Amino acid sequence: MLSIPILDRLSIRDYQGLILTILFFGFESLIRIIVTILPSFVIKGIDVFIANVFPWLSKNETNPHVSPLEKAESFDQMMRFWKKYEFEQHVVRTRDDYLLCVHRIPSVLQNQKGVKQPSLKPPKRTSNKTSKIHVIDNLDNFDQQFPPVHHFQTKPVVLLYHGFLMSSEIWVCNVDEYRNLPLLLAEKGYDVWLGNARGNKYSQNHLWRNPRYHEFWGFSLNEYAIYDLPDVVDYILDHTGVRNLTYIGFSQGTAQAFASLSINPALNRKINLFIAMAPATTPKGLHHPLIDAFVKATPSVIYLLFGRKTPLKLALFWQRIISPPMFVKVIDICVGFLFGWTGRNMTPDQKLVSYQHLYSLTSVKSLVHWFQIIRTGRFQMFDELPSRLPYHTANAVADHVPPRFTTKQIKTPIAIFYGGSDSLVDFDVLSADLPAPLAYVKAIKHWEHLDFLWAEKIEDIVFPDILKLLEHFNPSISLSEEQQHQNVKDTKLVQDFNVHRSTSSTRAVSDKDINNGSSSSNSSISGEKLGN
Repeated sequence: MLSIPILDRLSIRDYQGLILTILFFGFESLIRIIVTILPSFVIKGIDVFIANVFPWLSKNETNPHVSPLEKAESFDQMMRFWKKYEFEQHVVRTRDDYLLCVHRIPSVLQNQKGVKQPSLKPPKRTSNKTSKIHVIDNLDNFDQQFPPVHHFQTKPVVLLYHGFLMSSEIWVCNVDEYRNLPLLLAEKGYDVWLGNARGNKYSQNHLWRNPRYHEFWGFSLNEYAIYDLPDVVDYILDHTGVRNLTYIGFSQGTAQAFASLSINPALNRKINLFIAMAPATTPKGLHHPLIDAFVKATPSVIYLLFGRKTPLKLALFWQRIISPPMFVKVIDICVGFLFGWTGRNMTPDQKLVSYQHLYSLTSVKSLVHWFQIIRTGRFQMFDELPSRLPYHTANAVADHVPPRFTTKQIKTPIAIFYGGSDSLVDFDVLSADLPAPLAYVKAIKHWEHLDFLWAEKIEDIVFPDILKLLEHFNPSISLSEEQQHQNVKDTKLVQDFNVHRSTSSTRAVSDKDINNGSSSSNSSISGEKLGN
């Protein structure tokens, strides 16, 4: 039978799927263009018509289906909904002059303390081969090598980082207050910070690069590891006066920490514990074989689909157009198609809220970087000179090899939480690339990727273990509420005095900086307090 080069690599069904995908993207693009160019009075007229003909439908879309969190447009609005927490916004200037927004929950309001919350179940300490939850606890091995640091005058600090195409909002959108990890930690007396990766809705600023142009979006996991995380950690330590902090990452938030700790020895001394939730370093690939083969063949083809700036704007577009229940169904179908997830561990009500805060922008280059990692099976730096051959050959010799992130050199204690049904996590490959022993490992058999944010019973299955780890690596003397509050005030006074005394040596953003575009080291920009 005649073999046609390249064309015979795909089956008839593959070609059918490819053609349908192209038709779908073309049809979807046409609808977006039509909606975009429609005059505003036409859109308003359609809204009025729907309100008059289908009043019950208009009412349902105007009011939240489950919680006001569903309609909250920002982190500030979400925190105002919870009412009882102080919160702040800070801006960190990186060494390459991106301006990153970092949210902070420093404490619970004094008049709101003591509110009764559901008790948390103790973590499971033992398991067997048939158990749905498996735990490995090596904390005793770390007491001598990494002695706990006592915080006498300041609260222990925790930094949380979101995943790919996300923002800090994912941490505070559980419909039940006690199921939001940052709020629980604030209630327990921790100083909680939430980072935002460059390019997302809160970090789209640069001293001279405009996000309207592709130069702004020329970053990947490399920049997260080299600039963002170290600079944010330095800012927090300088602002709070503590010597180190605990880092909790989800998905890409774990990858940037693995990468940054592997190339920055000094950062290992500033993070006393790294908790990795649904860690992603070397994903196996996508669930659908055609899409998986397509992107593995040549990751750079992603540039042809999405351009050089930001991907998946269509998700944000349709989120504004269709109803939340319909958007939930669309997202469930998409993640099932791409990753094989079912979403069964999350309640329908939770999806209605959390899916409204699921997506934020990032760069196409970051997406290409991930597909490079999937293709090679190596947790590596971005390959600026990828091979132009779509497939490897037996006699091929690589003309260059991008450097690995040398994760075996990490000194910070690591705790890992992963799901047995998470297609993006290969624990055997991950653990083989990490220093042994790991401080703590918890595997939950039937959990998927997003379950570590919004699954039912997360407050019983995961949070007790996290609190146990935090208490182990951040022991504090017990003080009365008044003493703790006074110590925080004293610390702030000392910090304000030091900042005032060293104003001449710090890098505050000024009109001169912005006009000249001067490049310098990381510094604090602002700390605007937004608490009630």
